[in-house]
Amino acid sequence: MPERPQATPWLFGPWPDLLFGCGLLYALAFGLFLVAGEEIRTAQPSLLFPLLILALGVPHYGATLLRVYERRRERRAYVVFSVWATLAILALFLASLRLPALATFLVTLYLTWSPWHYTGQNYGVAVMFLRRGGVALEPGTKRWLYLSFLLSFALVFLQMHTAAARMNDLPVGYTSEQGAVFVPLGIPLSVALALAGPLLLAYLVALGVVVFRLGRGNAWRALLPAALLSGSQLLWFSLPYAFQLLRIAPGLDPLSWQFRTHYFTWIAVAHFLQYLWVTAYYARQSGGWHGHGRFYAKTALAGAAPWTLPFLVLGPQALGSLSADAGLALLVAAAVNIHHFVLDGAIWKLKGRIAEVLIRSGSDVEERPPGPRRRVGLRHAVWAACALALIVQVAKLVDEDIYQRSFERGDLRAARAASERLAWAGFDRGSVHLALGQALLRDGRPAEARNELWRSLELAPTAHAHLALGRSYERERLWARAAASYEAALAAGLSPRDEVETLGLAASAWLAARRPAEALRLLERAPPDDPRVRELFEQARRESAAPAS
Repeated sequence: MPERPQATPWLFGPWPDLLFGCGLLYALAFGLFLVAGEEIRTAQPSLLFPLLILALGVPHYGATLLRVYERRRERRAYVVFSVWATLAILALFLASLRLPALATFLVTLYLTWSPWHYTGQNYGVAVMFLRRGGVALEPGTKRWLYLSFLLSFALVFLQMHTAAARMNDLPVGYTSEQGAVFVPLGIPLSVALALAGPLLLAYLVALGVVVFRLGRGNAWRALLPAALLSGSQLLWFSLPYAFQLLRIAPGLDPLSWQFRTHYFTWIAVAHFLQYLWVTAYYARQSGGWHGHGRFYAKTALAGAAPWTLPFLVLGPQALGSLSADAGLALLVAAAVNIHHFVLDGAIWKLKGRIAEVLIRSGSDVEERPPGPRRRVGLRHAVWAACALALIVQVAKLVDEDIYQRSFERGDLRAARAASERLAWAGFDRGSVHLALGQALLRDGRPAEARNELWRSLELAPTAHAHLALGRSYERERLWARAAASYEAALAAGLSPRDEVETLGLAASAWLAARRPAEALRLLERAPPDDPRVRELFEQARRESAAPAS
């Protein structure tokens, strides 16, 4: 048996491990954001985050899929999760497409679990480095370390589920205006405020105990990786959530709750890098390694499939009716991430073979007997499907950029062509058709605008689409149709101010259609102190009282 290499605390070396595995790269970026966050944020190209998510986020999911599904032995070892849990999540996902309550549950579960997934990964990597560094991690000290990460997550959970809380920890582009939404548990604000201070204090005490216990008799070099990971947890979650809970405005761009979604995307990128770093090491030590390039290519291909195939099969152009912005995108994100969390929790426990590889720098190559002959045809078909999915993902990214740029410069023909290509890939969105319809309406093309507006209403019925449809009919003096569209906007729900304005539009359209009784019916719902409403009401009364000509 060949000799094992000498034990080392590092996986790839000090700098790669500190930068990618321990969060030093994000800490450096955080310092830059402190100095010039606003300037960087406003100058950042809109394509940057989608590119980073495609280049790092998609492979990070693929790394888990490879770990579980690529080898028969792994599939069998984790069959409860690789088969049965996967089928259960798939069934929940398919049911959620038809059951709004289940969709809300899945999205809320995903967004609640997500920060714990990040937190658990930071904790696990910290323990790994302490053990690799030869630190005597006593059970009591380990419990205090775990408690510090747990209390950090408790701060996140408390803020997330405060009554009327808004979920900001979503990478840019994941938001949904309709359909599946995050619903907090509704912890009263007074309770959240009362608990925030003690939780923060307990978190700081736990960190202090860990520092005291580990600081005795251990070299700082052995503690540096774990210290950086605790610092990452502090910057990623503890500080911003504590500030938000305690209603403290720090005046620092990367900690401002107003820009939390923007900076959380950078945190997600740091998490993706950390995950790819540790999975690449495990793959290299576990045999069948053919270099970083091939590993990355396989993770990108494997990760693209779950993010693309549901849209191709269940998008509005295929078997489904739910558009991306009416909940499909967020439901796919919920199902893919929950599946990722479940598999991740099963496969990355620091014991047995995982501990042998990650902690003791071992390799299980010599332990693996020759496997049975592979079913080449099926394997090639799977990789071909993954390649198609990745091509679609890249094409989607390109067409999204073409659409945005074309729309901004007023080239509606190119924008419509890009939106049609996106629709064929399953990324049809009511909001895109609404924006195109409104732009065509401003351009004086009401008939073309209606085609887009009707498609918008088919995909994601909104009050604004009905309003725009009403204006298109007004342009062609089709008053009764305009009034009916305005009434549909009222039924869809509007703000109080918009509701009064829309009541006026509908009443005016009914009067223009010579149907004052319909106008009176609407105006009786309007506030009588509004001057425009009083004027229309008097006009409708006069025309109702006048004899028919």
